[in-house]
Amino acid sequence: TGTLTTTPSGLDSTVTVVRLTGGTDVEKNSSLLARLLDVLRKPAAGGNAHDYKVWAMNIDGVGEAWVYPLRRGIGTVDVIITGTDGLPSDDTLKAVQTYIDRVRPVTAKNFLVLAPTLQTEDVTVEIAVADSTTLAAVTAGVKSAITGYFASLLPGQVAVRSQMGAL
Repeated sequence: TGTLTTTPSGLDSTVTVVRLTGGTDVEKNSSLLARLLDVLRKPAAGGNAHDYKVWAMNIDGVGEAWVYPLRRGIGTVDVIITGTDGLPSDDTLKAVQTYIDRVRPVTAKNFLVLAPTLQTEDVTVEIAVADSTTLAAVTAGVKSAITGYFASLLPGQVAVRSQMGAL
């Protein structure tokens, strides 16, 4: 239940919410501040790469976006997006495609929005376990570090063995 702040004449100010649909999760203050500063520091510029990122990020369900102009030749722009919890849904991909098709400049003759393709990599690790810890604890820490490293890579970026070794 709730109370209307401005009640139409003839109606009671008490309301009962039967069902709510749609909406998105509450955004963290740090994420909101980062988006605001990004817009202030990089204002719209007639369809440059940053504009495509902003346009994609404006769609609910998009977690991150990377822009690849000219990847398929002159007049092409590709945007790769992730969802807020991993890969984007088909609905999110369609929403981004539809929105950017509506606002993009005509000079971008061919525009695609894509999801990243997940790849499985086998990683072999040799570790020495100190007497003060357990193999299970070390294994969990190693898995967490390697998962975090792969999550930090940009789409298409190559994993570097020496960087994994430094984890």
